[in-house]
Amino acid sequence: MIRLTVVELEKIWGKKQFFLSCLLLLALELFLMWYTNLPGEDRAGLSAYKAFQREISDMTEQEKGILITGMKETIDGISFVQEILTFQGMSGEMGDTLALQAMESAPGVFEAYYEQYQSGDYLKLTDSLWKEQRLIEELYEEWEKSADYGEYLQSIQEAAQRLGGIGIFGGADRDSFSARNIQKSAGDYAGLSDDGIRWMPGRAVTGAMENAWTDIFLLLSVFFFVGCLIVEEKEKGLFYITRSTRYGIGKSIAAKLAALLIHCGVMAALLYGANLLFFGLTVGYGDFGAAVQSVAAWRESCLSVSIGEYIVLSVVTKGLALFGFGAVMAAFCIGADTVFRSYGAGICFCGVSYVLYTVIPGASRWNMLKYLNLMGILKTEHFYGACLNFDVFGYPVSCMSSTWMAIAVLTAAGVSVSVFLYVKGEKYVLRDRKRRTFSLFRPHSCLLRHECYKIMIANRAALVLLAFGFLAGYREWEHSYHPSVQESYYQDIMLRLEGELTEEKERLILSEQARYQEAFDRVSQIDRMVSDGEISERAGEEQKAECYTVTAFYPSFLRVWEQYRRICESGGHFVYDTGYLFLFGIRGEGFLADLLLLVCGIVLAFGNAAAMEDTAGTWNLLGSTRKGKRKVLLCKGAICGAGAALLSLVPFVCRTVRVDMVFPLRGLSFRATDIPCCREAPPLPVWGFLLLPALSQAAVLAGAALAVFGLSAWRREPYGAYFLAALLLVVPLVLMFLGFPGAEYISLYPLYSWTAGMGGP
Repeated sequence: MIRLTVVELEKIWGKKQFFLSCLLLLALELFLMWYTNLPGEDRAGLSAYKAFQREISDMTEQEKGILITGMKETIDGISFVQEILTFQGMSGEMGDTLALQAMESAPGVFEAYYEQYQSGDYLKLTDSLWKEQRLIEELYEEWEKSADYGEYLQSIQEAAQRLGGIGIFGGADRDSFSARNIQKSAGDYAGLSDDGIRWMPGRAVTGAMENAWTDIFLLLSVFFFVGCLIVEEKEKGLFYITRSTRYGIGKSIAAKLAALLIHCGVMAALLYGANLLFFGLTVGYGDFGAAVQSVAAWRESCLSVSIGEYIVLSVVTKGLALFGFGAVMAAFCIGADTVFRSYGAGICFCGVSYVLYTVIPGASRWNMLKYLNLMGILKTEHFYGACLNFDVFGYPVSCMSSTWMAIAVLTAAGVSVSVFLYVKGEKYVLRDRKRRTFSLFRPHSCLLRHECYKIMIANRAALVLLAFGFLAGYREWEHSYHPSVQESYYQDIMLRLEGELTEEKERLILSEQARYQEAFDRVSQIDRMVSDGEISERAGEEQKAECYTVTAFYPSFLRVWEQYRRICESGGHFVYDTGYLFLFGIRGEGFLADLLLLVCGIVLAFGNAAAMEDTAGTWNLLGSTRKGKRKVLLCKGAICGAGAALLSLVPFVCRTVRVDMVFPLRGLSFRATDIPCCREAPPLPVWGFLLLPALSQAAVLAGAALAVFGLSAWRREPYGAYFLAALLLVVPLVLMFLGFPGAEYISLYPLYSWTAGMGGP
């Protein structure tokens, strides 16, 4: 039996195509893990969590509490300063009134944190106030849950004691589901305490264990395995041979199911192990020996296990659930007489589970249907990381016990039906059913159209380009821009000044300059009064606070003043330039993530563009045609370059629209040199200058596509072309992401992002 199981595994795992499919799933898993955790305008990157994890690694629980509460107090003070300045930036007296009321409600806070706000020293983990505030609030909330775990346990027991001591809970009330659920929860938590609680940020472990993409890839791996295990052998008629072997029918199906069980366990361990490794390298972990309730997301767990034991238990549970589904899938494949029915039944099974899990609310009386299906079972955090009970005729039934029973029923049903259908042996081959097929391809004499069809449709390059174009475009479209208070002031005044300099605009600028000069003079006067002993230092700080609300916007006004001086000296127009700074990559996150996505798409799309003819052995035939091999290669190269150029426009267009929604791109008919960062630009209108980065990025990606195509023609087989193209084009960009600045000089990034080097204010 063991030898036969090993044979079944070797038959499938030994196939090059299946092995590469599993590697592709692993690569996609790591890619999506990286992509979905990229930092955003208001979302901290994983490096921020790693920096905090490194800082608290050797701290006691008390020291952790002091650190995080201090960070929370500081960021709240900084946010208060930001709020006051927002009010001050409002036009009219309303803003001044609101600012005064806010400062009176929290006396001394503005003065205490204003200088720190101006210096930016509060940015300990990230590079912006929005990211820092969101990150610290997340960490503080997690710490607060872990620090209050003892009180949480006590409240559960006190609720049960109050319930037992109140006479109103008699008769029907005492027998209600709510009353019984309180008593059962108290019993479930009775053996727990806060002794093993050692707080750690939950981003790493929850990100690794609660990943929907991992569950999807696990299901795909089961489809692949069962397809090779059952469907391929039915297509080749091999079941007739295995039935007549020395081991016979029973041991044959038992070995197949045992191989399926091993595969499910190995894939679950492999993918979730990759998740843990990824987050271990990018974030870092705390103490895996701490109680599982140390992770705030799993505080409600009633299991007396450590974090490491929780992870092992979750992976094992997922593997068993996958095996149950795989056994059901095997039964579908054995009983079906066509490929469509076998895979269609499995897809419908997953689809129904997904609908039930998504549609039914967690607090519904029908929540048992939500959690006791395949999708709900794979979400182990619902029954291992929380204490959930179902309402079954008024009695609380543990979700954990119900899930174990559901896995057992699913597995037993799949195994028994698979064995029964295999032994019965009525459908051991698939029927050959001829169907009318629809194809977009029609014979024609145009070589360019023919090669375009072969590369884009037959070789599926169009699908790859669409997928990566969607990822890059979606990333830019979902990017959030948050103008600061100073930026809002700058935007307001620049949109009023837009165009040529007039007397009215000049009066506005000079009045603003006089207002700032008056505030600076007042601060100097107060400092002299404090030094002469006329007023106390505290009174001086209170008086200067009003001046600070004015001078806080002076750095933004300096940008206006620089444009005013330039126009007075050499002419030109006022242009609101912040949107162009983001569009050119001078501000913001730059183009590295976009370039990496696009280059990966180009490598996967065109790595087989020329080699496809070698693998099919058609070059001898093509070389003898009227057009010849040379023109075929020219057409292929033109298609690859054009496809890559079109792909480059997707993130550029999405970025332009999103930037314009927050920072209006005005003055398109003015000269490009009117934009402060483009003083050395060629004599073009702004709209013409905007075409230069779009065209240059398209040219860079077209060149990358031609390089990939050249490697494909040189290597004459796809895998070598993929490897070399990734080594030359992708690896340098990855090294830049990992913090190796020297990799920039061997990458496409300087050519792709040349506008970022123009500088800015």
